[in-house]
Amino acid sequence: MSNLLVQPQPEYLSAIGHNNPSAPIAEAFQIWWSAQEIADLSKRSSFKVLPFSVRGVKNFIKRHDWDTVPNMSRQRVGRSGGGGTEYHFSLFPEQLVGYLQAESFKTQSKLTAKSNSALEEVRKKELVTVDLTGRQRLVMDARAAILTAIEHIQIKKGQSRRKSILGFLAEFQAVDEHPLSDVVATANDRATRTCKISRATLYNWFSMRELDGIAGLAPELTRTASDLPTWFTGFLKFYSLPQKPAAAAALRDFIVSLPDGSKAPNYDQVQRALKKMDLAYGTMARHRGREGKLTLKARMAYVIRTTEGILPTSIYTADGQTFDAEIAHPLHGQAFRPEITSILDVATRKWVGFSVGLSENTNVIVDALRMACELFGIPAIFYTDRGSGYKNHAFDDELTGFASRLGTTKMHALPYNSQAKGLIERFNGTVLVSLAKKFPTYIGADMDRQAMQKIHKLTRKELKEDGISKTLPSWSEFLEVMAKAMATYNDFPHSALNGASPNEAWQRHVADGFAPVMVTKAESDDLFRPWVRRKTRRALIEFLSNKYFHIDLEAHHGTEVIVGYDISDASKVWVRQINKTTKGKEVPGKLICIADFAGNETRYVPLSAERKAIEDRAKGRLGRIDKHRDEIAAELTPNLQLTARADPIMTVPARPVSERPALIVIEGSKAEVVATVSNDKKPNRKVFASDEELAVWAIENPDELSSNQVRVLRSCLKDQASRDLFRMSGIDAERLKAVVRDFAQSSQNKEETNNET
Repeated sequence: MSNLLVQPQPEYLSAIGHNNPSAPIAEAFQIWWSAQEIADLSKRSSFKVLPFSVRGVKNFIKRHDWDTVPNMSRQRVGRSGGGGTEYHFSLFPEQLVGYLQAESFKTQSKLTAKSNSALEEVRKKELVTVDLTGRQRLVMDARAAILTAIEHIQIKKGQSRRKSILGFLAEFQAVDEHPLSDVVATANDRATRTCKISRATLYNWFSMRELDGIAGLAPELTRTASDLPTWFTGFLKFYSLPQKPAAAAALRDFIVSLPDGSKAPNYDQVQRALKKMDLAYGTMARHRGREGKLTLKARMAYVIRTTEGILPTSIYTADGQTFDAEIAHPLHGQAFRPEITSILDVATRKWVGFSVGLSENTNVIVDALRMACELFGIPAIFYTDRGSGYKNHAFDDELTGFASRLGTTKMHALPYNSQAKGLIERFNGTVLVSLAKKFPTYIGADMDRQAMQKIHKLTRKELKEDGISKTLPSWSEFLEVMAKAMATYNDFPHSALNGASPNEAWQRHVADGFAPVMVTKAESDDLFRPWVRRKTRRALIEFLSNKYFHIDLEAHHGTEVIVGYDISDASKVWVRQINKTTKGKEVPGKLICIADFAGNETRYVPLSAERKAIEDRAKGRLGRIDKHRDEIAAELTPNLQLTARADPIMTVPARPVSERPALIVIEGSKAEVVATVSNDKKPNRKVFASDEELAVWAIENPDELSSNQVRVLRSCLKDQASRDLFRMSGIDAERLKAVVRDFAQSSQNKEETNNET
């Protein structure tokens, strides 16, 4: 047998746990080894005392007759595959046995350190440290940090605590400026800020921590804050105000309120009392009353919300934001800033849905939620703020609400707690703001003021002259940019996902077996349609001043039903029964019919919910304009009293038509003398019975247009109702716009020519 091999010694085996099964290290130490395991160990140790391959190890065993050594080999037991021989570790060369011992000790040290850390965490939870002062807490944390650093050395090098302490002290004393010098000075808790530390001190700190937990490392208080003076409560009434008065001003008001000002405190006493309050109750107490809840939250501790362990579609979060760039309005073409409602999946940060509207209302939010559910799945929780668009009857009603029909739990952020919606808030502040900066009409706070004014004047000039603006992005262009931005965002690496993109994070969950709860197109039409309660009457349903009829409703006369409608299509409604469960809860029942618009007393065209909302808003705006016009007129016209006069009435004899003077007709800013003509002659000016007739004539005779006629046509093109009438009359509105633009361009060219002349 080779001299590299050693026979097993009882004392050596006892030291490493071979003959002491109860020793802690024996649990992590392997006694019997197969040829494959021996080859792996040899390769791991990098010692060349044994071969690195299985074949080489088997040849080595055969050459050195390991199988003939009594009690040092055995058949493999308890392993799949069967067969094979295992060998006792004492047959290994001495170098390999030493490596195995060090490896085992290191593993056991890690287990012991983890056990101690777990025990310390339990002790921390059981201890109450809220009464510690700032000095006590700083010293306690510094001492705990030093002990943790020593334990890291113990785990990393597989050493005992004694060797780790000696190594730490040797390293600390070997350099003048150690990285932990300030920590050691704080841990010593001396006014001189000494940086010396001894082995006995470290052992003492370990003992205190093991006895009382981390709170045992806190030093005793040297002095306690005395009670606050009795007058301090009265002073706070003048100091703790939202106007944030200075201490001196509050003291003056406090002295005035006292019956005997001679007993009032001075300014130094007030400052000492404020410092005592800081020591006794913390600096937060000084700001209470002087700051509101939202401002105080910035001074309080916060909790970081982790998304680890959450599956996709578990939580969707949504919020709306007004876009920081102007877009052409889809109805009248004027400049406006759309409201964008975005929905994110919390687990993967994926942008799953969005909708764009005139304001953050329920219809826009439901449209964004519909997109998210159709493309990626129904959420278990829908987390939003408490805005009226989210917290309303359409969402929350148990019978007709969207949340109950989707089976989704709706949760709201607490008031003054916008930090809880940090994910969607950061998304709005980065993605949507960056998107707005790609448009020339960006109007954010960081936009150059001069450039913003230039774009503003240009778009308003184009709108005034042509009725449309080429500079403003069109509605279709804006929606296309939004769709591309969503695709780009979902493919871009995200820091919260360890560099993975939202799409990659989603696919990882899919690969692990995740499957979202999807909706079909038919289900989507039913789930995301708004529903309201109505009562049937003689096979009719009345909704939004419209009447809908179906013969199947006759059997449900006088019965309450729920009516589903499309916000942009008023031609029909969906009528369902209302059923009750065994517990008395109302749920949507069987579909009765799809009732068609039958006509009503006021309209020949059905009024959709979307159109009604637009008209109501327009009426309100016109009413406010009329009110402001009346106020301005009242300011310009003084209150004059009319007095009766007794002047005689003078009569002027009629003159022949041929002798009558010429009339002066004022049109725009020019005065024109027109000869008076007899009644039997036709006027030279073209007269039209309606705006539609004028539009038809303008398209056929663009060269004969006057400025007044162009002004009338431009006003009609800006009005939605007039454009609808043009379309119903067969008038090409786009061609009419081109005629108006050509007239404006021609007038501008003539003006430039006259100026040059």
